[in-house]
Amino acid sequence: MINILIAEDEEILRVSLIKKLNAFWPEANIIASAETGTKALSLLNELKPDVAFLDIQMGDLSGIDVAQKAKHRCHIIFVTAYDQYAIQAFDTGAIDYLLKPYSDKRLKECIERVKDQLNSLPRDLSEILKELSAPQYLTRLKIQIGNKLWLINIKDVICFKAYGRYIKVVTKDRESVLKMTLKAIVEQLDQNVFWQIHRSTVINTEQLDYIENKENELMLAYMRAMKDPVTISRSFSSQFKNINLEQ
Repeated sequence: MINILIAEDEEILRVSLIKKLNAFWPEANIIASAETGTKALSLLNELKPDVAFLDIQMGDLSGIDVAQKAKHRCHIIFVTAYDQYAIQAFDTGAIDYLLKPYSDKRLKECIERVKDQLNSLPRDLSEILKELSAPQYLTRLKIQIGNKLWLINIKDVICFKAYGRYIKVVTKDRESVLKMTLKAIVEQLDQNVFWQIHRSTVINTEQLDYIENKENELMLAYMRAMKDPVTISRSFSSQFKNINLEQ
């Protein structure tokens, strides 16, 4: 019996993967599932599975963090909606991965590949994981509303707004809540494109229409596809001083 751990923060994707593994790999035993990286790390060290499916983006600890910090070594399949990770190392064959949204065919291929490796010791991924843990910019976001899931190109995001412990992702089509702090998302964005203009707001400068200077040094940013402007606080206004605002 092959023992499997699944770590995926989106419930509908976690349940779907469990069902598909039960169907496509009946001899496998799913011993636990986790919705956070912290829980995944604890279960991995405690239960010592043979195989772990680790979502890369889980908010607190990424799947890469879990793999690096784990004391128990097992065969790992990374699951990601962010194709920059796949480009860097996965497609070389060095690491097994599933790129969301993956097909049943792709999952079956991944299962067969892992089966072929089970008679050998899990590979030492330390050097590759070190490369993957280096700063990389997000290219897509996964947004879940009810039982619906969207994969949003980061270029389509107009701005991010703090929303309690989480953030609102604003696009021309909708506003969605993402279970991530503003600080955490800023660390994964290209700072040449995404500028923080307020302690609670980050804008996509490629979606910026114009800046308006008001009285008392107040500055407003007018974004394309947004009716109301967003305020630029004084502490963040200096980055706009050298911009030519002429149309």
